[in-house]
Amino acid sequence: MTRLKTEWIDELINNIMTNEQRLIDLTGYNYLEFAAHANHLSQDAVKQAGVCELVAVVPITSGLGVIGRFSESVAAIIRQAGFNSFVTENTDIDGLYESRARNATMVFFADDNRFLGWHFSKNIISDNNISTARGYVEALECAAGSLNDKATLILGCGVVGYEIAKYLKSKNAIPIIYDKNHELMKRISIELDLPVLKNIMEIKSYDLIMDATSEGEWIHKGMLQDKAWISSPGVPLSLDDEMKVIYEHRIIHDQLDIGTLTMLGELCR
Repeated sequence: MTRLKTEWIDELINNIMTNEQRLIDLTGYNYLEFAAHANHLSQDAVKQAGVCELVAVVPITSGLGVIGRFSESVAAIIRQAGFNSFVTENTDIDGLYESRARNATMVFFADDNRFLGWHFSKNIISDNNISTARGYVEALECAAGSLNDKATLILGCGVVGYEIAKYLKSKNAIPIIYDKNHELMKRISIELDLPVLKNIMEIKSYDLIMDATSEGEWIHKGMLQDKAWISSPGVPLSLDDEMKVIYEHRIIHDQLDIGTLTMLGELCR
């Protein structure tokens, strides 16, 4: 999980309705509907959970400390999906205690290494790395059509890229991987039996791209097909400012929404 910066998410709450509309435009699903779709659940099941569940978000101070507005942003996304949510006044273990004292049934919390959701009574734990991978694959399929037997290029072989590759294989897609760390790329290629992209300039050969890199603004004009779809959980976004404009309606990307919604849906099982 890439550690977010306050400036990346600072406007998320103010723009949440715009962000939801963008998800609708790209996938056909609002926040609640996407939480259900990404987990192959009925929308009614998630709607009912929204009525019954109370979700706490606990700020965690360990490591590099609390990211400004992170907890509030997670709570806002969950609230926009139709759930009651709140941020605990206390942090860390005391915050977990507070969440139970206030009768929360679910809790979301993150440190430098991991972002988790936990349903207390069901004892279901959702890992943001896995949920983000699944959510962005599902969003790409919503936007671009079935991925069955489709070559899909994965940029970045870190934790999320690895989970993307596994999930694409489960959907009978054809993942091809690339990472600037060739040793890592080779290891993942052998482990998952995947072909690799040897020359980064060959990305123009693919119209379906899953971008799990985290360098930002390294994809420039002329590097992609005109009709390429880019589903990008990686932050910051790899496209430079000019490319963001050119591919505005073909980029699936946000700071927290898709991953959080997929986690939320998983806890509704």
